[in-house]
Amino acid sequence: MDFLESAAVLVPVLTGMALTVYRGEPDTLCQFEEQCCFSSQLQNIYTVQGLQAFFRKGAEDRIYDLEEPMGTRLAAFKAGGEWILLGPYVETGWSVQAARLLLAGQGASESVLPMYKAYRCKLPIVMQELAVRTAFVLAENLGGGARAVETVRTGVQGRHASLTFSERYADAEEVNRRYQLEDRLVEAVSEGDAGKAHWTWKENGKFLSGLRFMSDSRQDQLAGAAIMRTLIRTGAKQGGLSPVRIDSISQEYAQRMKHAGSKEELNRLIVEMNGRMCEAVRERRRTGLSPAVQRGLDYMQINLSKSMTTEEIARASGERKRNFVNRFCRETGMTVKAYLAVMRCGIAAQLLADGDASIQEIAAYVGYTDNNYFSKVFRANFGMTPQAYRGLHKG
Repeated sequence: MDFLESAAVLVPVLTGMALTVYRGEPDTLCQFEEQCCFSSQLQNIYTVQGLQAFFRKGAEDRIYDLEEPMGTRLAAFKAGGEWILLGPYVETGWSVQAARLLLAGQGASESVLPMYKAYRCKLPIVMQELAVRTAFVLAENLGGGARAVETVRTGVQGRHASLTFSERYADAEEVNRRYQLEDRLVEAVSEGDAGKAHWTWKENGKFLSGLRFMSDSRQDQLAGAAIMRTLIRTGAKQGGLSPVRIDSISQEYAQRMKHAGSKEELNRLIVEMNGRMCEAVRERRRTGLSPAVQRGLDYMQINLSKSMTTEEIARASGERKRNFVNRFCRETGMTVKAYLAVMRCGIAAQLLADGDASIQEIAAYVGYTDNNYFSKVFRANFGMTPQAYRGLHKG
């Protein structure tokens, strides 16, 4: 991979700006106009004809800082017969008042505001100094000698009775399609259908790649992953999974995603989280337990090492203590206290058989601070003391 190929990968990740290389192919400029031009009348520099005219006049000893009437900027320079474009980008976040003033100054109406917002908010926020400095670094590595910065403020091409704008930002069908896919994803997770959820996620990804002009920066990737986690969590909640269980899975993947080294790894983690959450929804349905009892069990599982009262567990279930206790006994055939002891002793048995931790450490790990009481409860559940159980399974 040569320097320019590497830069095309790294620059969007490090700065948020898209990097376009024009080697004379008409398709490159057509795609640039389709993705970046909101109004061909106001942003002639972003049209195929406007760019071609600019390239004919452009010099190789310049870094061009282009500013156009719709409030976006573009850095451009020529090296070795090729033009490199950085952007477009904006320097500030969205402001309704600033947008209205800009549109009014260009002769547009209030009806254009939602379309302009859809366009502008898809562009990265980058300081002009960073864009120009990045262009300098790229130009220096591509050769061509010293360069000067030239700011070019483009104007409106000709006079028009009325302004026109890109229809792709006015088409509600695209927005509706995106939300339909998100709804289907939530529905699939709520049904525990990992395959359907995965297919919907991939379709949504294809759709967005054609709809949005977004950089492939790590910031955008993490933002996309956060949106996916939210949708998956919403589906799991609708599927009856308790908030405690949902949060336990979600937090695990939030941490792993934050440290993902690539987009591919991030996507793999999204798929994995989706599978885990769907399996948890299916598991909850297999138990046949009511959502309230399942919420109580999840709270017990997550807080197994802590001292907890039946009242605390009932609170986590969302029901009053008496109602929860009655429902719990009816559905599980056990009291809350007895069920908690079974859960704790089950994990203790695994640690006794597979690990070298002391019995005191194991007792504390599963929530018993009194060794003698732990031994008593363990004997009641397994018919032998912890020492005897360990000797049997390690002998």
